Amino acid sequence: MKSSEIALYLNAKMFGEDINLVKVSTLTNIQENSLIFSKEKVDNCFFKDKKNVCLIVPDFDGEIYNNTVIICENPRLAIAKAIKKFFVKNRLPGICSTSKIHPTAKIGRDVYIGEFCVIGEYVEISDYTCIMNNVAINDNVKIGKNCLIKSGTVIGEKGFGFEIAEDGTPLEFPHIGSVTIEDNVEIGALNTVVSGAIENTIIHSYVKTDDHVHIAHNCEIGEKTIITACSEISGSVLIGKRCWLGPNCSIMNKIKIGDYSLIGLGAVVVKDVTPNCVMVGNPAKFLKNRF
Repeated sequence: MKSSEIALYLNAKMFGEDINLVKVSTLTNIQENSLIFSKEKVDNCFFKDKKNVCLIVPDFDGEIYNNTVIICENPRLAIAKAIKKFFVKNRLPGICSTSKIHPTAKIGRDVYIGEFCVIGEYVEISDYTCIMNNVAINDNVKIGKNCLIKSGTVIGEKGFGFEIAEDGTPLEFPHIGSVTIEDNVEIGALNTVVSGAIENTIIHSYVKTDDHVHIAHNCEIGEKTIITACSEISGSVLIGKRCWLGPNCSIMNKIKIGDYSLIGLGAVVVKDVTPNCVMVGNPAKFLKNRF
């Protein structure tokens, strides 16, 4: 594509040549006819020995030579949008023959289901959602539009809950709820999203989870929250919107985390968190306001 197409898509100003672009490269390995970005302003002589390169950058006032500059306030966000639009090949819809879909399941338009998946009774998977390989989705789970469920993930199986009998024997507390996942959610590889005990576990729109995340029964995850690798969220936790959970953090059961909060790397949260807090350490303590 032309660099002008990318500038038009980003609604950004372009300076220099309208060059052909065939790949994306990095600042440490710049290649001809490629799209690159820098989060910070580069040296005025940046383009002196370069040709047919399109740079997304917050500002530039040097000589461009035979190159292109696209000015964006947030170059990393801009190149992410450009890569998704112009350089990512969309997966064709379809259901692989090795997957087992229960006859009562409802599959929307242009859904992709990969190899060796198991889809249970009365599951609903809405339009344009992609289910990768070896995913198990238990009965009554509902998944919204334009979601991605990565390989090896299990959604909607029973959670871990036991009551202790008089003689000390652990007795199972049956989990008869399910899981509701709204639109534009991404669930990472090797995640477990557990069914609710009575009511559903709920993941709201635009939530993104990294690989190796555990979300226990009756949790509710607010919209646009990001949960990074190896986070453990215990039962009945309520997480607000636009929160960020750092790698390897642990949230004790029945905790409430307010909107816009950030939980630091390896933090262990044992008390409720008010909105807009940065919490770090074990046990997690308030560090500062996030915004």
